[in-house]
Amino acid sequence: MKYKHIIWDWNGTLLDDASECLAVLNELLRRRELPLLTENQYRARFDFPVIDFYVGMGFDFKEESFDDIAHEYHAGYVEKVKQCRLQPDAREVLHAFDNAGLTQSLLSAYQRERLKEAVTYFDLDVHFTKLIGMNDYYAHSKVKNGMRWVNELSYEPGEILFVGDTCHDFEVAQAMRTDCILVTFGHQNRERLSPCPVPLLDSLADVQQYVLR
Repeated sequence: MKYKHIIWDWNGTLLDDASECLAVLNELLRRRELPLLTENQYRARFDFPVIDFYVGMGFDFKEESFDDIAHEYHAGYVEKVKQCRLQPDAREVLHAFDNAGLTQSLLSAYQRERLKEAVTYFDLDVHFTKLIGMNDYYAHSKVKNGMRWVNELSYEPGEILFVGDTCHDFEVAQAMRTDCILVTFGHQNRERLSPCPVPLLDSLADVQQYVLR
């Protein structure tokens, strides 16, 4: 096999949480009398850094701070995260990669302690050599954390695959100099992902087949 290590994104890639994220976001929009988003609109417009995404939806950071909005969002999200499910075939694919001798880790824009809690809740700890989250709730770029992690790994970048669900994940992979796969069922749709010159796969079973081919 070409790859020895898989770096996974969490939200949208392994965790099926786009609907829950949209529900929390729409509640924030409703409170501010801003237009709500449909799921199609959300998956076509979602972006990193999240602050720019919020500006595009009409949030006014002259009137309130991004810090306050970020904490309001995450308070709502924490209430809903246990309603989320893993993406179809997530457990099976993680087990298959373990059995094939691959090591795996998580690189997420989710706050570090919350990421650990979520992975523990879904009983997935055993699959990952490291969980890498953010220090805060602002969902900024994952580039620095990703580059630091690749430098710590005992593999060449060409032996590492990053699996994500957004154009930002492709940007992170470029910075890490690793290969990349993007899945089309997460927080951005296929049309949004299409400019990224990497495989776009429609299921985690397809990811397994691609890696273990």
